[in-house]
Amino acid sequence: MPHQYSTEAFHGSDQGPIHKLRRGFHSRGVSHGIHLPSGGRHAYTRVLRWTEIGAYIAGALLCSLFALAQADSALGSTNAIEEFAASLTPPDQSLWAAGRVRDYQAAQKSPMQAVAVLTIPSLKLEVPVFDTDDELSLNRGAGLVAGMGTPDSGGNVGIAGHRDGFFRALKDIKVGDVIEIRTRLNLHRYRVTTIDIVDKDDKRLLADTELPAVTLVTCYPFYFVGNAPQRYLVAATYVWPSDS
Repeated sequence: MPHQYSTEAFHGSDQGPIHKLRRGFHSRGVSHGIHLPSGGRHAYTRVLRWTEIGAYIAGALLCSLFALAQADSALGSTNAIEEFAASLTPPDQSLWAAGRVRDYQAAQKSPMQAVAVLTIPSLKLEVPVFDTDDELSLNRGAGLVAGMGTPDSGGNVGIAGHRDGFFRALKDIKVGDVIEIRTRLNLHRYRVTTIDIVDKDDKRLLADTELPAVTLVTCYPFYFVGNAPQRYLVAATYVWPSDS
């Protein structure tokens, strides 16, 4: 007997129903699925389970290796900054106050990690920069002002230093001088745009900026005896590679 064919509409096309010939097939009591013996099914399930476990283990290992590589890179970069800071030429202390020289020598005994190195080539000034501006950090070098930007994240980076120590050299800085800040990620360059003397409570020049900038701040006058009543601020804007 010849095979019978029937047409049935399949919906889902925006151009009307699609008709496809389907072959009529009839059987009774016949299963057309693939049957595995009971033992075969269990073995197949075990293979799938172990395959999944293997995939999870491989993924975890890859993630761990990536994390270790990142940590090793960060540690290597941090060590590079530490080594660079340690290799700096001892500061010229001829302009320093005698008390500040003693404080600097005492601070050398405390283990600290620099986060950057500040360099002003025109002044032959190289200063390790620490992540806080507490007294120990300022006796050892310079410190990032809390609440302001950081060199690698942008904004206005505030760096404080003592007027009778490292930052006494700022008395000779000029508009147009270049300031360099080397971090574990980059070497950032800035050009001095303004030099201001303000009251010690005037924080306006420490406000955040839309474009990357740096503001160096120290007490003023430089040779004042006692607590200085003013602040000396050096503002510099970022030098983009295309501008240098």
